[in-house]
Amino acid sequence: MKLKKMMTTGLASLALLGITAPAAFADKVAIEPIFTYGESLNAAQLEETRETLGVADGTNELIVAVNELNGLLQDDYPYSQVYSSTYITPADSDGAVSVEILTPETITAITEAQYKNAAITAGAVDVDIKVASAVTVDGSGALAGVYKAFADSGNTLDSEAVGVAQEELAVTSAVTEENKDNSGYSDELMNAAIVEMKQDIQEAKDANNGTLSADEIRKIVEDVLKNYNLDSILSADNITNIQNLMINFGDINLTAEQKEQIAAFGKELQATGGKLFEKAKTAWSNVDQEQLKEDSMGIWESIVQFFTNLFGGNDSTTTETE
Repeated sequence: MKLKKMMTTGLASLALLGITAPAAFADKVAIEPIFTYGESLNAAQLEETRETLGVADGTNELIVAVNELNGLLQDDYPYSQVYSSTYITPADSDGAVSVEILTPETITAITEAQYKNAAITAGAVDVDIKVASAVTVDGSGALAGVYKAFADSGNTLDSEAVGVAQEELAVTSAVTEENKDNSGYSDELMNAAIVEMKQDIQEAKDANNGTLSADEIRKIVEDVLKNYNLDSILSADNITNIQNLMINFGDINLTAEQKEQIAAFGKELQATGGKLFEKAKTAWSNVDQEQLKEDSMGIWESIVQFFTNLFGGNDSTTTETE
């Protein structure tokens, strides 16, 4: 499967889970351990995948068929195979989502940070997800399996949140692929910026009776990219795609659990981000705060609060380098 081909057609063929109730997300995920696997696996590959994922005896199993992928992923890509698989288990983790790719050499298009960021967008709480494939693929079959697993367990999938999660995975994957060799770029840095954009957008919405204009969102994206020293690295198309993604994200009403997980994930990314995060922190300290206050249309306090939380609130504290 060619992710770039999917990008050029404007179709996000990647999706992560959306676990929602119509009005609010559950505090805990009501799901038993489940193993989803692609129908293209032969018997030996299937057993190898079970062993790699550590699937416990007696675990419920679901096969994901090629002809199901378009419906599960909400796209029209001409799939011809499905190999990637998942092992999903409930977690008692104060709402946290854990994503681990056990075969990173065969999952080519999506990073763990991208998976997790999109999972939070879609509303996942208290769940551990392990991903593996016996064959080199982009990983979309595993994601389709996650959708099927939660639907099979009786959870409602919110199509709007799922659509934004699909777009998020597509956009961030494409941006990382284009910029991965740039010394000023890292996937962790980009995903931390995405986290902050989400926080700023939601805070601004909360302060403005749940509404925010497209221009306000574009400005938030511009400011965050500048703070992370990404504005001069990303292409104009990259920035436009991120702005469009965040405009769509602005249509989603986050729950308290999602807000907490966004902030926690930002701290997690910062803790492992290395020198690039230290440079981002320095850039923020040197910003003209009065101008930013004016530009961000009244949301300065919420931006400062989130960034303070993200970096620990102490300008003299340095981040551990890689």
